[in-house]
Amino acid sequence: MSDWLAYGIGAVLTLPLPFLIIFYFFARKWSKHKWKAIHRTAGFTAPVFVLAVHVLLVVLFDRSFFPFILIFLLLLLGLSIITQYKLKEEVRLFRAVRGFWRVSFLLFGLFYIGLSTFGLIFRLFFS
Repeated sequence: MSDWLAYGIGAVLTLPLPFLIIFYFFARKWSKHKWKAIHRTAGFTAPVFVLAVHVLLVVLFDRSFFPFILIFLLLLLGLSIITQYKLKEEVRLFRAVRGFWRVSFLLFGLFYIGLSTFGLIFRLFFS
């Protein structure tokens, strides 16, 4: 049973884009609203992309960048809180975390695509 769990987690971290699409279709069927499904998908797959970027960095550079990723995420959360304070004059923590989570989904999704492209080009031409 634990082997299936490990293989499942490995498949999700190795191929997060098909997981994203599958989760979106399930969220779309469940919520019946397109934007709610998009927001749920972004909220649920953000940690998947964070871990997938970490795995790609380990594979490409043979070194762990997890502390740097955590520092980047904390800076991003701080920026989200500061931005909310500047715009609204008050901080609602749930709203700040939700905005942070969505921005981290977008950034780490782009990082994943960029690192995947870099890895493919590097392995094809320089190995």
